[in-house]
Amino acid sequence: MKNWKGWLSVAVLGVFCVFLSAPQAHAAKHKKHKKHSGESVQSSQQAPAAPQGDDYVNIGKVGVGPSLDSALVPLTTEGGESEQWGTFDGRYWVNNKFGFDGGFGLGFPQISPKSSTLIALRAEGMMALKETRQNIFYADAEILPMFTSGNGSSTSFWGIQGGLGLEHAVKDMPVSFYTEWEPLSLDIFSAGGGSSSNTSFGILGGIMNFTIGLRYYF
Repeated sequence: MKNWKGWLSVAVLGVFCVFLSAPQAHAAKHKKHKKHSGESVQSSQQAPAAPQGDDYVNIGKVGVGPSLDSALVPLTTEGGESEQWGTFDGRYWVNNKFGFDGGFGLGFPQISPKSSTLIALRAEGMMALKETRQNIFYADAEILPMFTSGNGSSTSFWGIQGGLGLEHAVKDMPVSFYTEWEPLSLDIFSAGGGSSSNTSFGILGGIMNFTIGLRYYF
């Protein structure tokens, strides 16, 4: 009888200990799970965002470099003369839809033999049409003012043109090359000194302008 009471006392004490320790074990398990979840969330927040699929690699970066423009300038009512000028520009793709490019530089002053200075400017907007990781195909519209002065004479040329461009990013290098073809153009040439201005408008077979350039992206 005494043995039976002793074993009953041991059983009751054991059950009491189990119930007493169960909440503590559950709390410890919950705390460990919460800590693990917090570490997972923190590590996911610190991890850099992965590139989006086929987005062009230079989106959101600033690129600088030279450009060379070639255009048919309307010097007379009978026709025009091919001119080239170089600029140093900056380019920035805001997102995978829009970008901007522009800069300034010097030209080759065939416009006026008496010219000693020719200043060329570029301002361009770009709209992406198709992109891959290394290439972006886009439509562009730009304005190209040029001014010459020297020996008491001055001339100005304003070109407004639009067309298509393709930029290629060299793989594993921060360098891109681009080319543009502008079959649509409105060109205004003014000789200054009271002379009348000359204007030409080109579509496809008319006045077509070309641009090539290089961009180093940061």
